[in-house]
Amino acid sequence: MAKYELLNNTSHKDLKVDTQLKADYGDNVHAVPTYLTEFEDVQREYPILFRHDLDDFEAFVVFGFQREENLFLTQAGWSAKYVPAVVARGPFLIGYQRDENGGPEEPMIHVDMDSPRLSEAEGQPVFLEHGGNTPYIDRVSRQLLAIHEGIELNKAMFSAFSALDLIEPVVMDVEIPGQQPFRLQGYYTIHEEKLANLKEADLVALHRAGFLRAAYLVLSSLGNLSRMVEMKKARMLDE
Repeated sequence: MAKYELLNNTSHKDLKVDTQLKADYGDNVHAVPTYLTEFEDVQREYPILFRHDLDDFEAFVVFGFQREENLFLTQAGWSAKYVPAVVARGPFLIGYQRDENGGPEEPMIHVDMDSPRLSEAEGQPVFLEHGGNTPYIDRVSRQLLAIHEGIELNKAMFSAFSALDLIEPVVMDVEIPGQQPFRLQGYYTIHEEKLANLKEADLVALHRAGFLRAAYLVLSSLGNLSRMVEMKKARMLDE
């Protein structure tokens, strides 16, 4: 059970974080949410796919083809240069807190004190000796900001994509010699033909909102699925 506290340099002055990525810390997941604010980095190494949750779509970066399968997580560490923000943020998240005068709630960094990554003995320090932020927590702050801003951007992006009927289901059959074939399903992507045939006014509107580039980044990212199939084959041969 998570136990979140508002991060501060008094109560948490000696806090350290083990930034290693490993299964023991819950990093062996096949997909995590991703946001428009990081699409540029994500699409270079991972597939970006969509899921439909309740009444809306969400974007996910996909690491594997099955539950609890992360092909990028190895015994030597993470095998890609860019680690998506939801993973890299570690035990931190954005929470909301009112100031002492009862003003509007402001986003502030909170930390899960029940996280196994935390200790006061080993890891990356969160605060400097005299109370200032370390480069590590400054980096985490940027990752949290990307998530925080990305949530609203994603909502607007999917609203635009849905209005233009640009989202379609995607199914991928994966066959590995000597193994039972399996199917990647339940995801969606951009309908490339419909995107190419949009009216000029719709293209301009998407471009001005920053969503046209996002659509092409999603399509470009799908090429990483083939790379993941090869990673899957190599892993199964090693087992």
